[in-house]
Amino acid sequence: IGNPLFYRTGRGVTLTETGEAAFARARSILVNCEQLLADLRDFGQAPSGVVSLAMLPSLIRSIAGDLFEEVRRTHPRITLRVMEGLSGRIEEWLADGRADIALLSRYRKVRASREEILTASHLSLVGRRSAESARDTITFRQAARVPLVLPSNPNGLRAAVNAVARSLQVKLNVVAEADSFEAQKAIVNRQGCFMVLSPQTVDRELASGLFHSRIIVDPEVTRLVVMSTTTHRPLSRATRQVASIIRRLTCASGEPANA
Repeated sequence: IGNPLFYRTGRGVTLTETGEAAFARARSILVNCEQLLADLRDFGQAPSGVVSLAMLPSLIRSIAGDLFEEVRRTHPRITLRVMEGLSGRIEEWLADGRADIALLSRYRKVRASREEILTASHLSLVGRRSAESARDTITFRQAARVPLVLPSNPNGLRAAVNAVARSLQVKLNVVAEADSFEAQKAIVNRQGCFMVLSPQTVDRELASGLFHSRIIVDPEVTRLVVMSTTTHRPLSRATRQVASIIRRLTCASGEPANA
């Protein structure tokens, strides 16, 4: 190459800047070669095998049933293995190769080139129907004053809401913390508190009239649903087919990614 790839140290070697660039490109080439071999071996056969999918509880609620039905109908030789967890746990499963596909929420820029934005929606204040229900929006400052039920830290949504509150120099009126979505709903329904979340998360409750949502404005806070795939191994045809179905189902259930 004409440039050193390693620095020798007393404990071994470390990559030079050229070595770092070569390593990333070489790994990409190897993954692509392995993918080609896997595709050729599967050529002419129906996709098959186990696909491990890690999702947040709120996403499982909105997509799992339709996903199982669609995979079973169109690709009966594919077996889905669904794992439920919070964001930190899901990222661990993806990083160590236990998950082939992960669905996560992001409230800022995506973190990696392998993260694909599926949908975007604005966070809303959700609570029981009241005289205020006729309004479609509420300012962040107004939302900060009502009794809130929020997930505890560390949590992406909580971090995003806290960051906006700090920027506006307002204090959130958090009366309860609950990581469980079902616990949040129960508290809101019985105590007259409010949740902050994407309206797609409570689409059934909104449709039934149990809850009402108002989009938070001044400023708006955007929630992205992203799909990420493992880098530990080439994506099998089965994994790519499941990813395609997830892409279609998720985009159909939420706002477009460029919203």
